This record gives sequence, C-alpha cells and structure tokens, in this order.
Amino acid sequence: MENTECPRCGELTITLKDKLKAGKWLNITCSKCGGRMCANPVVMAIMYFVLSWNIFFFGFMALLEESWGYAIGMIIGWLILEFFIYYIPLSNLRAHNPDKANDG
Repeated sequence: MENTECPRCGELTITLKDKLKAGKWLNITCSKCGGRMCANPVVMAIMYFVLSWNIFFFGFMALLEESWGYAIGMIIGWLILEFFIYYIPLSNLRAHNPDKANDG
C-alpha cells in the first residue's frame, strides 16, 4: 500500500504504520509539515461499537450453542473490521504547544 495524503499539507507522507496507529486511537504527525492528526473520532466510535458487538454477539453465541462456527465467524468479522480501520479518514488536530497549556 502506498502512503496516504496528509490532510494538512497534501503530501503523501502518512505511512501504513501511522494509519494503523491512528486506528488504535493514537495521534500521528506528518513528517513534512509536522501537523498532528488522528482518525476521525466519530467514525472510530462507530467502528469500535460494531467491533464490540461482533465480539460479544458471536462470542456469546459460540458459548451458548457450543459451536466453532460462531467462533470462526467472530474471528473473520474481527479481521474484516480491522482491515476497514485503515480507510477511516484523518482529522487535523491543533498544534501541540505545552508552553501555552501552563499559562493559566
């Protein structure tokens, strides 16, 4: 997979590793402009709700029915949802300036 475009400067500087970090609720920075960004939090919340539902529903059904089919379905669904986390759009964050944070 090729690099992703930075939403701030428009350059292809966001690597696959950075996109995967953003999919785990971590902030990332552009190597060219230094802009901070994260995965869109609204889309991330929806994605993690669906991921949680997948794990709880299919995990419960696997235990209730004592069926490996539900367990395998849960794992396949989990992997598919983890794959789609890469495609969540990035959102810009304000510049991090720790000196202004201490000025009360």
